[in-house]
Amino acid sequence: MPILKRYSLFAVLVLISLPAWSDDQQKAQKLLTKVSAMATDLSAKRVVSMAVSDTLAVNRMDLVKQRAAMAINYGDVFLAYELVKNGAKPDDLTAQLKAGKNIWQIASDQHADWKQIASDAKKLNSRLDDYLLKHFTRPAPEAERDKSERYDPLHDTVPADVQVSKQDIEDAQKRFAFLHDHAGTTSDATLDLSTEKAARGARSDPVREGGPNNPDVNTRPGPR
Repeated sequence: MPILKRYSLFAVLVLISLPAWSDDQQKAQKLLTKVSAMATDLSAKRVVSMAVSDTLAVNRMDLVKQRAAMAINYGDVFLAYELVKNGAKPDDLTAQLKAGKNIWQIASDQHADWKQIASDAKKLNSRLDDYLLKHFTRPAPEAERDKSERYDPLHDTVPADVQVSKQDIEDAQKRFAFLHDHAGTTSDATLDLSTEKAARGARSDPVREGGPNNPDVNTRPGPR
């Protein structure tokens, strides 16, 4: 086959594959944004931290420490661990983040397997729904786990936690309310803040008071 024809065939194949690759990336980003939005609330963050920890098979407190070191929200830290699973080094990711790149740019540079990441993100969201239902119906095991793992959502906060759009937070509220009602309890359109408000009575929330680092991002703290 002439070189020009082979090149043309290669170009056509690349062009055909681009839409599917882009769709998988967008799907992954949408699914992980749902996780980040849910974690804008301290009470819901407890559940998010458990779901991410168990889906990744990573110790919960190790996850908290790594998240703090990278200064990224829960959706982004899930993506970071997906990259590590495929050979990336945590220290290299942290260095690139501190140099100004975001985790999605890094993932693109490393030719991430977006199809697999989207599939794993879907599993994470399914587990999160399941854990939220348990949060409403059987809160005791969750409280016992928090105690045994010494987990405190007030110590699991970074400014990036509130770098989520108003629409994404509203979608998280609706999702939370739907699951709350589905569990057989009454609910309004806000997240369950009883535990969070009790915690704030003793200590302030550094994320909500400090706000996001990037003032250009369309953000809003979670519902009070």
